[in-house]
Amino acid sequence: MKAKLQIMGGILVLVLVECVVAYLIIPSPQDVIRAAEMQAQSGQTDGTMMKQELQPLSADEETVEVDLGKPFGITAYRPLSESTMRIDFHLYATIRASDEADFTASMEKNENRFREQVIVTVRSSDEGELTDPSLGLLKRKILEKTNNILGKPMVHSIVFSEFSFVEQ
Repeated sequence: MKAKLQIMGGILVLVLVECVVAYLIIPSPQDVIRAAEMQAQSGQTDGTMMKQELQPLSADEETVEVDLGKPFGITAYRPLSESTMRIDFHLYATIRASDEADFTASMEKNENRFREQVIVTVRSSDEGELTDPSLGLLKRKILEKTNNILGKPMVHSIVFSEFSFVEQ
């Protein structure tokens, strides 16, 4: 009996040590977001971004907000929580005025691919990303996918308008 208790105690100590090590090694969601922001600012990529870099806007350069199509209305069922999410929003992009003609032509060719990528991105987002007041991570994901679809980095920022998120 004493030997069994010693074995169980040893296993318990081993499991606790593994939990502490995992807690110290695995980053928190805030650390992941901070690292992604720093990586984006420094221009590092994981191979998914295009080789062309988005040139920063100068102070005197004119930008234009462009409507990215009809409003989105996305419904997603979450089987684990047995809830349904309803997400409604309208998207706009900020681009250079000089890129407006190229942007419009590219978006007309790739409108359906763009809408599909936005829907997939939003549906795969967790509740934390959707309840973030600035929607920062979601904006960055959509920005990256939009520039990849267009073939060159024309979009400088994504703007959400009329955003609503309801979980039932």
